Amino acid sequence: MAGERGTRARDAARLLPLVGLFLLLPPVITPFAIPVDVLGVPLVVLYLFAVWLGLIVAAALLARRLAPPTPPAEDPRPRA
Repeated sequence: MAGERGTRARDAARLLPLVGLFLLLPPVITPFAIPVDVLGVPLVVLYLFAVWLGLIVAAALLARRLAPPTPPAEDPRPRA
């Protein structure tokens, strides 16, 4: 089961750039390019920053899951 989890995480890491590319394609962005402001910020700008932030968070979570486990720290004191 642990091997399948790692495989799925690697697959998701390979797929993440493609998802980001898809979300930034002009046909996907176009519905957000309307003259609407949210708190003075154009909707398309909010969409771009939301996608950017989502990709960063997803990459960080995937990196944490894909990181090799750290070995336990050894006690520097000699055993008596």
